[in-house]
Amino acid sequence: MKLHLIQTFKSKSKAIICRKKLCTGLKNSMGSDLPTLKGLRAFEEAYRLRSFTAAAASLNVQQPAISYQIKCLEEDLGVILFDRKNGRPKPTPKAHELFETLSQAFDAIRETSNQLRSSSPSSSFTIVTYPGIGTYWLSNRLPFLSEDLNRSVKLVTLKRDEDLWQESADCWIAFGHGHWPGKDARLLFKEEVCPVAAPELAAQIFDSHLSIGTETTKIIELDDPEKRWLGWDAWFQKRVKVAQTSNKRIVVNDHGLAMHMTLAGSGVALAWLGVVDDLLSGGSLVRLSTQTLTSDAGYWLVGERGFFDTTRGNTVLESLVPGAHLDVAAIDVCDPE
Repeated sequence: MKLHLIQTFKSKSKAIICRKKLCTGLKNSMGSDLPTLKGLRAFEEAYRLRSFTAAAASLNVQQPAISYQIKCLEEDLGVILFDRKNGRPKPTPKAHELFETLSQAFDAIRETSNQLRSSSPSSSFTIVTYPGIGTYWLSNRLPFLSEDLNRSVKLVTLKRDEDLWQESADCWIAFGHGHWPGKDARLLFKEEVCPVAAPELAAQIFDSHLSIGTETTKIIELDDPEKRWLGWDAWFQKRVKVAQTSNKRIVVNDHGLAMHMTLAGSGVALAWLGVVDDLLSGGSLVRLSTQTLTSDAGYWLVGERGFFDTTRGNTVLESLVPGAHLDVAAIDVCDPE
């Protein structure tokens, strides 16, 4: 019995040693043959965007980190990948060669990863957007999206753009002009606003022939110091042609809160027609003018590069905006090369 135990112990020890040697050999082999993943990702973004700074923004790192990773990659490969003489990095012929192979490999990895995520019944699909559009436009579409994707859907709402992009997600709904580094976008609807109010307040305004923006009406305004969205000042200047004289402005820092207060009859707000269409058709809100104000910005469905080349990406787009895929040429704005 003792001899048998000793022999068993020796056999197990040899097996453990062999496994350790095999893992070490594989690790050394991979380490000597393959560059680091960080270096390859930094190179791919810098090559595609032709900018170390833009690559850093896309990967959520500092610019020196991109420079360092590419320098290490060049030392590892023994070639120069970017000509840095004139300030803006210019890819060399060796960089073109590497990118062609690397982009195909990364695209294959992305496609396989998306397929694996889609095939997992336990995984949920996460969308990140702003509170207002999440509450008044996206929420009633989520049950249909969940059914179309055959999985649970998670909605995360954040107020600030910088927080939006820091949140891990399968896709985002963001406001802008359709250009985000490293991402593809499809337009959901353009920015088009008009004054709206709750039915009771709207009836008072119509019956008394009140003018929006006078002392007799309160307006609900979004706090927007950067002037990203169309606001009341733009409305009065371009549509009413007079300055608003009332100081009865209720200023809030959230689109969702502005709509909530409007629905409660607290005042008049400028609303995005695409966002509040259901509220208007259902009679919860009333338009106070047939005129609208538009800009060249809008709300976009945004995914990682290649997202809309997948079945899942097109399913999401078709579920949220039926028929949108039929007009891709008109609404597709990708990150410029």
